[in-house]
Amino acid sequence: MIQQLQEAFINSLENLYGEWERTTSKFGTSSFGKIARDLCISSSQFSKLISGTATDGMYVRTLRNIERLITEEKLVLEKEKLQHSFLIEKEKNERLTRKQKTFKWLSILAFSPSILLAALFLIQVYTEKTKVKEWEDLGLTEHPLSAFFDLGFDQPFSSPYLRDSEIQEYCPCSAYEGNWSLNVPYKLPLPGTRQAGLYYMAKSADVRMKCSKNELLNGEKGKILRAYEYLVNEIWVDTKQTPLSPGFFDKNEKSFTPEFEALSFEDHPQYQKVATIYSFFISRIEIHNGVIVRKGEPGGRFAKDINEKLAEEYAIDLKYILKNILADLTTTECKPAVNNYCDPNLLQEGKSVINFDCLYTIRAENLGLGGGYPYRKGFKLEWQSYSDNLVCNCEK
Repeated sequence: MIQQLQEAFINSLENLYGEWERTTSKFGTSSFGKIARDLCISSSQFSKLISGTATDGMYVRTLRNIERLITEEKLVLEKEKLQHSFLIEKEKNERLTRKQKTFKWLSILAFSPSILLAALFLIQVYTEKTKVKEWEDLGLTEHPLSAFFDLGFDQPFSSPYLRDSEIQEYCPCSAYEGNWSLNVPYKLPLPGTRQAGLYYMAKSADVRMKCSKNELLNGEKGKILRAYEYLVNEIWVDTKQTPLSPGFFDKNEKSFTPEFEALSFEDHPQYQKVATIYSFFISRIEIHNGVIVRKGEPGGRFAKDINEKLAEEYAIDLKYILKNILADLTTTECKPAVNNYCDPNLLQEGKSVINFDCLYTIRAENLGLGGGYPYRKGFKLEWQSYSDNLVCNCEK
């Protein structure tokens, strides 16, 4: 698999930059350093990709970056061709009267549909980019701290991740630095609203983890992480307001039924989305030899895309839910996760997961079930800032 990905990587670079000149370490006329900067990766990561020692995840992400560069290059060429065509026509039309110009351009558009289609395509691309920018201004398409964590190594910024000279000193937390995501979405009932059929759906988490350099755990460095979680969740309502128990929750076992676990709100018309909730959390994560402990606190949340008609029809007070019910969720205690990475070199992009089993209760709960509601929140490693050999001891 690695060999196939390596070959695909090299072939893609040759398509974009030209033939690989092994004697001069160039693709076409582009040096390895320039290509690394174009791909926003480090020189060491580029060397791993060339030599075949990179992970599957590193190859997949880089191949996607190359595809984007190829697409952008094609768009630029099309734009240049279109601009050239326009300039030629403009030079011709400068010698014509206003009436003649109008007639001339009508003729061009009527008999040159390719130019018209190209122009419409560029307008569409510009419009889509403008829309994306508007969403980015609202902070709804990427992690709020992305500009501080995710710029390329050649950009003028100071990364919050450890410097190379600090990696071994702050082991093992140096291996956890990078991007993590919500491993599996989960859903929970929202008791405390005086009605059945209201649910919270955890859709995604975009997490940045970094070592805490100012905190010690039992007098040791490299044992504490700070995690910055950007969460996208949803509020759904069951329009039939079906009671939670017995169909979805077993009161004796204090667990959700298989029917609830398999339920997909999107596939059943009786469930309607009320709003999307955006949240920000700051967590302190302790790395022990046998377990990993997480303690989080909210950094705020807000609702968007609110279905006002549904909210009014089912008397759903989103402000109350955000300030009171979901606020109770944040005080939930989670069991420590088993540390399967006592040897931090075992961490792998796209594979390694840290699972926290949690139980939450609502102080204003009125469904009469008692006890708590179990759920699992897991974080999956997507991109690792440092993935080379770490030498800190692993003692279980």
